[in-house]
Amino acid sequence: MSWFGDIIKIDSWATLGLLGTNNSLAYRVHELEKHFHSEEHWYGNDGDDTGSTANNLIEWELTAGATNVFGTEVQLLGANDISNSDFSFTPVKYDMHRVLVTLSSANDKNYMIQFWTGTTTFAAATLATTVPYRSAANSVESVPISMQMGRQPVADKVWARVKCETASATLEIIVGVHAYVG
Repeated sequence: MSWFGDIIKIDSWATLGLLGTNNSLAYRVHELEKHFHSEEHWYGNDGDDTGSTANNLIEWELTAGATNVFGTEVQLLGANDISNSDFSFTPVKYDMHRVLVTLSSANDKNYMIQFWTGTTTFAAATLATTVPYRSAANSVESVPISMQMGRQPVADKVWARVKCETASATLEIIVGVHAYVG
């Protein structure tokens, strides 16, 4: 028997994935697997300007400021809007993965959408990701836009704001969310 005969191959060991050691190899591989092979739920405006409801098709309206200036932020997710009633497990973290623009007021124009996350107010929030959008000449594009942002604790809130080449232009959006057990 060789020296290696007593060593168990790493691919035969079970791992804890996202429930294991943060940033370990098994944790990171499981994070990738869950990101690409997990439930995605879409969230829309719950009507009270402080959060959202899963599988709701009511859009949020984002309004640009002056030409090429971001407008006022709109809160998309409130604390604990991502819940186990939405997913088949109890989520601990989430990421917004896609955004669907359902209506734009200024056609054939460039927009920039920012998404911010935090636990208290927008003033204390951190920029999570920025997504460009170009409206079509005669109508809105109806394909969700993929976006990349870090995983956030489910208690984090999300705000969005937009700017456009046209002052006071508006976008209406809903968002797609992935959630994670750890």
